[in-house]
Amino acid sequence: MDKRFYLSLMVLISLFLAVGLGNVSAADRSYTIPLIDMDLYLQDDGSLHIKETIHYSFSGTFHGVYRDIPISGSQEIQNIKLSTPGVYSDFTVTNQSGNRRITINLYTDTQKTTPITDRDVDIILEYDFTHIIKFYNDIAELQYKLVGEGWSVDVGKVNAKIHLKSNEGVKYWLNPPYFTENSAWQGNDLQITSKNIPSGDYYELRMVIPKDQFAANPTNGIIINQNGLNEIENIQNNYQNQINYKTNLYAFLTILMLLSCFIPLIIYLRYGREPRIDYKAEYERDIPTEDPPAIVNAICGPGFSKKIGEPDLDGFKATIMDLIDRKYLLIENEPTEKTELGLSGSMSLKVNPEKDETSLRGFEKDIMDFLKGYDEEGRISLDRISGDLSDKSSAKSFRETYENWKDDIKDKFLTDEVLKKIFIKKGDNYLKIYGIAGIIVAALVFFFTLSDQIPAAGWAFLSSIILGLVAIVSLIMPQRIAGQWTTYGEEYDAKWHNFKKYIQDFSLIKDYPPESVVIWNKYLVYATALGVAEAVRKAMELSLSRDQLEGSEIYLFHYYGGYALLTSSFDTGMTTAAAGSGGGDFGGVGDIGGGFGGGGGGAF
Repeated sequence: MDKRFYLSLMVLISLFLAVGLGNVSAADRSYTIPLIDMDLYLQDDGSLHIKETIHYSFSGTFHGVYRDIPISGSQEIQNIKLSTPGVYSDFTVTNQSGNRRITINLYTDTQKTTPITDRDVDIILEYDFTHIIKFYNDIAELQYKLVGEGWSVDVGKVNAKIHLKSNEGVKYWLNPPYFTENSAWQGNDLQITSKNIPSGDYYELRMVIPKDQFAANPTNGIIINQNGLNEIENIQNNYQNQINYKTNLYAFLTILMLLSCFIPLIIYLRYGREPRIDYKAEYERDIPTEDPPAIVNAICGPGFSKKIGEPDLDGFKATIMDLIDRKYLLIENEPTEKTELGLSGSMSLKVNPEKDETSLRGFEKDIMDFLKGYDEEGRISLDRISGDLSDKSSAKSFRETYENWKDDIKDKFLTDEVLKKIFIKKGDNYLKIYGIAGIIVAALVFFFTLSDQIPAAGWAFLSSIILGLVAIVSLIMPQRIAGQWTTYGEEYDAKWHNFKKYIQDFSLIKDYPPESVVIWNKYLVYATALGVAEAVRKAMELSLSRDQLEGSEIYLFHYYGGYALLTSSFDTGMTTAAAGSGGGDFGGVGDIGGGFGGGGGGAF
């Protein structure tokens, strides 16, 4: 399971969205290295003769390639030979700090003026590498990176042959082992075949060899006056144990994360299933309870992620309309007409001086005080409210009013004790805790496995993405999914749901219309709290005469844009308010990944 595939896919999608289809031409020039064939000949004097055949596949025009070979201490690259069957070439060698760069220019013509385009090319390099084999008191060691970290693209496969005088007494390891597809002795030659090796990773051969396969005085070897076999074996055993530990850990995490994805289902089955009730009605023609529209909105209002007991702007607007219906607010004047181009004239409200406001509930007084702040000569202009809430300071003031309005409802009418009689939040609380914990675990596993090529890490990586998605969904899941209505709350919600179904169904209202305009007005107020005011307004137009409609201040308020203007104004106010807020060790036994050679290369 290659995690780079998923990362590349996400990056490509992001780039596609960012720059569009017009900028994909850069992909027209690319190359791959599907295969490297390699022969290593161990020499008597401790040097290594290397033959590399690097198979390039070019798409587009390229001038050549380069091969970087790291060197250290007294090491040197000698007797370099190059051949490129089918194309013309020349090369130069540049000495860089800790590196030799072989730059190979490729041409399609004998004059060496035309670069190659859209073709496969084999680069065959031969060279001698001195001071690369270590000679301890007990054994000789070759630690060599068949593929180094410096390749610009993935190496699809490596076929390597290590030629020895004898395989007697020889031990070898391939690091990391999960890049190995196959390794076997063919006589005295060790044949190695690798899997795909991602760019930035390495693939290393480590081999201990009896010293009698070399000259008694290997002048081009590294002489180390200590025993090496036991320490090498310990290093390799510890490395393998570490891989085994990480493999088991990733396997455990994968299983754990995948199993944990079923926790939301368990939470739902344990805490989210609703109680059985005797209520069987298909719809409600009458307003089910005498609760103010803000309370109904807080408990049964619309919204995917709305919390039970949390009023919103629909409840705020419904409260204003309820105050109009109860004559605490009067429509002072109305537009003379409504046309396709807009309204002729503007709508304003007036506080009714004949009504005793002391009987109002606290959250209703909050709204009255807010509207009185826009009172000029007895008129409250909705246009002025709309324009004022585009200003940041006014928007923040509205936000404070809105929050105070919500707090007054929750503190006095929907306290925790009251809500416990309606809805049990335990399951939702557990689900949100799971969501937060799931995101933390998924993020940690995601980043720890991001660059780890152990196969089991790929499954853990993918499982972390799945867990993260499940955790995110758990956090945004509506409260009522994992939470549970009480018997009283289930019936309360069912009645208001059936009322909402009734007022949205034109055929039902046509067959069973309300008995008076007064009831229609109530319908429109509660429809606003439930988020379906437009459906009721249209039903009124189908059911009532023009005279009856013009006698309904609630209808006129909605029809002539008062409702829409408040919606736009409050949404603007909320938005505006929110906007303000390395090489081997010459002195002893090298660790894993400390082999000589390797390096990398690229194309230009």
